[in-house]
Order: sequence, then structure tokens, then C-alpha cells
Amino acid sequence: MSKTVPGETRGHERIERIEQLLLVNPPALVGRTNERSNSGGVGVSRRLKPWEKTQTELPPLDMLYLAAVAERAGAHVDIVDLLLAGLQEAAAEEACVESIGRAGTGSWLGVRLSMPSLQQDLSFAGRLKARSPSTVVFLFGAAVMTTMDHWVERAGRAGIDYVLFGEPEALFANVMRASDPRTVPGVIDPRAYQPLSDADRYDEAKAMARQRDWIRVGQLDTLPPPAWHLLDLPRYAPDGDTTKLGVYLQASRGCPIACTMCPYALLEGTVWRRNDVQRVVSEIKYLNQTFGIYRVRFRDANFGFSRKYALELANALVAAQAKLSASIESSVEVFDEPTLRALRAAGVETITTGVETNDDACMASIGQKININDKLRARIELCHELGFHVYGTYCLGTPEESWASVEKTWRFAQELDVESGFTVMTPFPGTPMYWRALREGLLPKRMQFSKWNSYSSTVRTYALSTTDLDMARWWARMETIIPYREKRARAEGLRSRLEFYASHLPHYAWRAACRGYVGLRKWTTPTSTEHRTPVSQ
Repeated sequence: MSKTVPGETRGHERIERIEQLLLVNPPALVGRTNERSNSGGVGVSRRLKPWEKTQTELPPLDMLYLAAVAERAGAHVDIVDLLLAGLQEAAAEEACVESIGRAGTGSWLGVRLSMPSLQQDLSFAGRLKARSPSTVVFLFGAAVMTTMDHWVERAGRAGIDYVLFGEPEALFANVMRASDPRTVPGVIDPRAYQPLSDADRYDEAKAMARQRDWIRVGQLDTLPPPAWHLLDLPRYAPDGDTTKLGVYLQASRGCPIACTMCPYALLEGTVWRRNDVQRVVSEIKYLNQTFGIYRVRFRDANFGFSRKYALELANALVAAQAKLSASIESSVEVFDEPTLRALRAAGVETITTGVETNDDACMASIGQKININDKLRARIELCHELGFHVYGTYCLGTPEESWASVEKTWRFAQELDVESGFTVMTPFPGTPMYWRALREGLLPKRMQFSKWNSYSSTVRTYALSTTDLDMARWWARMETIIPYREKRARAEGLRSRLEFYASHLPHYAWRAACRGYVGLRKWTTPTSTEHRTPVSQ
């Protein structure tokens, strides 16, 4: 049956109402993780270990918010999660075509893009459009903001109808009300859009002028809650038990701290936007009562930016008797003891904090000061006393990075005695670090979509090649994870200690290999960052 108003025209002409909307989470990158909610929604991806099984995450929050906005405006919405279905190529296309057939002619279909899988996502969207020409196909996702000029012509040739240039939930209600979607700020017609030329795509002023048109939600409390009810949640849960399922929530967006390599400040802005405390509490209570879900990870850029807000939210959760086992991402040094105690009482159990580096020059390079690490020591000690699990994240690869600075960083991680994760510098397009790397010849002028995944090195330093940085990440990882785990196995007794040694033999072997590589490279790699000629690849 027709899902548009009788007598109206299709495509780029008059559309008075969208009644059927399909949102598609595209096929997975084979052999890799598909963490599409991370890094501000741009997504990260690492190669799976030989014995590792994939764990399907829930669709990104922007899909669920978009679905909720469309439902509130009167559309019938379905979510097709091809990650969950495990479908690829023709089978994935067929699943979407069948869903389009059930929706009827005149439906809209949105494909959610992520940076690591962007090329694959674009090809998939184009094939869907070819198989269902009458369906209005649009693209959305955080990866659009800084990459669109590099692929929008390809999308136009594939017949893609629209690209949403902004947080999709910020503009889709206006799309549904518009007689011509092209008149809505943030809606791009890829067949009419004039992208920047080859050289201009790498012109900072011209590119940033366009990025300023990115549409954002003004007030988070104007959004409906994410459309959790559209997901078959038991299928995402271990053993089908939703009480074991972890979900993402957002209490705020934006981060005024604006580290030079961080995509959050670019995508979500440097204005901190808070959600209403009672709305956050209500959403958690809804998940508790409807699905038995209480495991939550707050996907805020900096949960603790407002200590007052964090304390207010913690107290409200306790008062509402919400069941919660939560993790947050925050600059842990901003919290005082009363706030930490309140968060712990509310059910926050894990704090992920970005330590990044313990080198003065590297810290300055990301826009921070090294003395913050002194405050970090004391605050982490308090977190340990209060029973928090602290996870420290480190980023290797600022232009000043050398073997000496890498070692300083992993030794500091050992000193803090927290579980540590290391990534390599990913120069996400549009960030200050990206523009600096281009200016200083550390990064080639080409899009490296699949390699911009936080685990593959694509930018050099003045002392280290990209291969060096990949090995530096492994070196730092092995030098921290082995003693961290060994210490805890030792505390549990002889049996745990023996089991640890047996299961970590490959780790010890790989650490030895990393040490050998580093030792060899130190003889041939400059240790000073005073020069300004990057090392060869």
C-alpha cells in the first residue's frame, strides 16, 4: 500500500508526510570489532584476536533517538540491525529489501554510517537504492560531519536522496513536516551539493566553515527517550537474559575541555549540554521495570564536567531507588570526595579516565598540562578506597612522541595501578590535531576511513614511524597488563597465580618480542623532537 499522501510526487518533490521509516545498522566489518557508539559516534574498530568471538553491541544512540523522534511525529519505525543478524552482502541486502516490501511503497530508509566501515556502508546504501528505487534512502551518522565532501558525489551517483548533516534527532522532525526536505537546514541533496575540490578539502578554513553548519540538539530534555522498545533486547543479551545486558545512556553532550585530538568537542561542541536529571532517572527506572536492565554505560563526553550536576543526579538516583551498575567517562580529578561517595552510592562502579600521557611535551600537544597527573594520583587512590574500578586510557602518537615518552607513560600507568588501555593517535578529520598533522607533514592528504579506527597508526611523530607506533602500543599494553593481572592473581592465592602464568605465556612471549623491537629501534631512531623532519615510514 502507498505510504505517502495520495496524488503526491516522490523523490525530491513534494512529500507531505513520512509514514514508514526503516533505520539500518549496516553489515559488520568482518574480522574486526564494530564499536560504532565510541569516539563520539564516529566509531572505533580493532582486529579480533584469533580466538575472540564478536560481541554485538546495541545500535548507536543516535539511531534510537532518531527512531523516537520519528515515532513522536507520527511515523511507523522499524530498525534493521544487520550486526545482530550477522548478515553480509546479498543476504544483508535481501533482509532490507524484505523489510522495505513489508513497509510498502513510499517508505524512507536511513543507513547509519561509521568511520571505520564508511566505504563499505556507502556501497551497501547504494546497492539498496538500486534494488528499491522508489524508496527514499538517506545517510546519517557522526562520520558525516568531516568526511562528506570526500564521498558525497559518489552518493549522488548512486542515487542516494539525502544526507543528514547534523545530529539526526535534531532535524528529522522538521524533515517530516517539510513539503520539500531540501529546505530543512542540515538536509543535503547529494546530487545538487557542490563539494570542496581536491585541494580545498584539505584547506582548514574552508573545511571548518562548512563544518560550522552541523546541526545539534539545543536542549536535550526536548528529545523523547530512545526507542528501546523497537529492539529485540533479549537477542543482544548473554543467554537472552536482559538483566545481563549493558546499554548506553547520555546525561550530557559536549566538552569544553576540547583536547586537540578528541572528536567529542568537534562533533558535540564545546558547549556542555545537560539532560534534565529527572528525565535521566526516569529512563533508568523504565529500563529497570520494563526489561530488568540496570547495567549502564554513560556515553557522555565528560560526565563530571559539572560536579554539581553529577552530585544532583547521584542523589536523585538514590532517592528514586533506581537499580544501577554503571560506568562513566570523566576527568576523575574534578570530583571531590562527597561527589565520589554519592556516585558510588548511586551505583556507579567504574570510572574511565583519560590519562593520555605522562610526558610534558606530549601533554601540551593535546592542550593539557602535565601537573594534572599529580592530582590524578591522589584522586585515584581515593577511588580505590571507595571501591571504584578505575580504567585509565592512554593515547600514544602526538608529534612529540618518542620511545622515551612512551616508556614514561606506561611506567606512570604501572604506578597508578589501574587497568589500562592504549590506543594510537587517530587524527580524526576536523580535529586540531588533524590540521596540525597535515601542516607539518606527519599525515598524508588522503582519507583513510577504515584505518581511522583508534587502533591502526596512520600519523607519524617526529621520532617514530607508524609501524613504530603500532609496536609502541603493544609494548605499553604488555608492560602494563601483565603486572596488573599478576598482582591480582597473586592476591587470590597459589592456584590463581598458576592459572595466570599458564594463560599468559603468549603475553610474556609477545612482551619479549616488543622489547626486542624497541631495543633495536632505539639504536636507529632519533630520540630528540627538536627537529622538524618526520622519520620515514
